[in-house]
This record gives sequence, C-alpha cells and structure tokens, in this order.
Amino acid sequence: MGRFLILGKEERQKYLFQMLCGKGQTVTYCDSWLDGGYDAVMLPVAKSAEYLEQIADKLQAGEYVFGCNFPPEIAEYKRRQGIFFVDYMKEDGAAYTNAVATAEGAIAEAIVSGKEVLCGRQMLVMGYGRCGQMLAARLQAMGGKVTVYEKDLEKLAIAKAYGCETAEAKDEAAVYEPGAVTIANCSLEEAEAVENELTEDFWGRFTYIFNTIPAPVLHAQRLAWIRQDAVLIDIASAPGGLDYAYCAQKGLNARLCGGLPAKYAPKSAAELLLHIIESYLNLSEREDVL
Repeated sequence: MGRFLILGKEERQKYLFQMLCGKGQTVTYCDSWLDGGYDAVMLPVAKSAEYLEQIADKLQAGEYVFGCNFPPEIAEYKRRQGIFFVDYMKEDGAAYTNAVATAEGAIAEAIVSGKEVLCGRQMLVMGYGRCGQMLAARLQAMGGKVTVYEKDLEKLAIAKAYGCETAEAKDEAAVYEPGAVTIANCSLEEAEAVENELTEDFWGRFTYIFNTIPAPVLHAQRLAWIRQDAVLIDIASAPGGLDYAYCAQKGLNARLCGGLPAKYAPKSAAELLLHIIESYLNLSEREDVL
C-alpha cells in the first residue's frame, strides 16, 4: 500500500483521490504541502510548474512526482537528489487521449459561446497537431465545413484526405514536439504584411475559429477581418494565440480555454492519470523514469 499526496483543487484531482482511495491506498488531498513522507506526489496538470516551485525543497529522495511541463532546471536539480519525475503527456498514448477530451471541451465552449448551430457553418481549425486533428474530425462529424490552417505540408495533405479544406500557413514556422499537450509550437516573424495571401475574404468567412497554436497567429490585422459575430475558441497554452486586448477593444467573442479535460471530462481525465501512475508504481524499480 502506498502513501500519496494529491495537490490542486480541480475536479480531475478530486476524482484521482477517489480512485486511489478506492484501491485501498493512503491518500492526502489538499492544496498545499503537508509533511508526511510519500511514495508519490501528484501535481495538477495545468499548474504543475507553479506547484513544483512551491514544494521542490520539501521533496525527498525516492519519491515520484507526477505532473506536466516541469521547469527543467528544477526537475534536473531534484533528479540528482534521487527524485523521479513523470510527465503524464510524454507517456505513450496519453497526449492523444488528452487531445480527445480537449477537442470535446472546445466544442462545448463553442456551443455555449455561440448563437448559431455548428452544422453547416464555416469553421477554421488553426494547427493540425493532435488537438487539431481530433477537433477537425469531430467538427466534420457534426456537419461543420472545416478548413485546416497549417504549415506542415504533410499534415495539410492528411487533412485534405479526410475531407477538410486547407490553407497553408506560409508565414508561420511550426515545429511539433512529441507528446506536447498543445502540439503546435510556432515562431512568428514580426511583419506588417501577411505573406500567404490569406486576406479579408479568407478570414471573414468563418463563424467559428479554433486556435491550437501557441503563437500570435491571430493578431490585430487578421482580427480586423474576422466577422464581428464570430466565435473564437483558443485552446493554445497561455497566453494563447490571439491579441486579447484588441478583441476586448472591438468586442469580439474570444475565449482562452485552458484545462478543458479537467472542466468537461474530469473523471475520464483522472482515469488516464491513474493508468499512468499505476504503470510506474506497480514496478519495484524503474531506472529510466524521465
């Protein structure tokens, strides 16, 4: 029987607490560190870095720390002290499972935020990594007319093969990192002119726009061309890919939606975390923990 500390007051962590208790484990669930000596510490997915900074000096050799996107300098220093770190989203299959919940949550946000049905509407999915792929497929299944905006030509070909319209993002250089929660990590050269010939006729056609790219891809110039009644759902990691100051100034319906799996599918999200935790803690020794 193990001793576990679960930190973070979110629904996903609450379900994880219940599941571990149901397996007969000794579990402490709170929002700040409690001394006790643990086999493992579970940090909240969306705020793992923040919590790790708060508790790093309290961790002890032999403990496992589960979470996401650990600050590399802290994690490397603590690894040398005998602490094991497991990034949930770097585990096999986890990022795709998480992308499903993220896509479904993004659609829920669009339905709540919008005034029109999804069926038959023009929709733009920016970025065709894991989240973009799951999102585009579900929007198509609901009758949406989906256009995929993406730099990678192979990904554009895949999107086209699945029946999506496509638009090449020539002015964004996308680099995809394996296992990232938000897959498209982009760098954007500052330029006044948009080089890819996508102008007002393109940007102004969409009723719903979903962004997965954590770079300033929807800047003021493009936002000026977007329909006033369009719904913009940004699921990129903070601070997102939109100019939110401009959106507020112009009264655009734009939302930065983080932590969607925990909000809309906390039980399923917790089941994923539990599966990963068990894959490590059921083993007596593990020398290759990331």
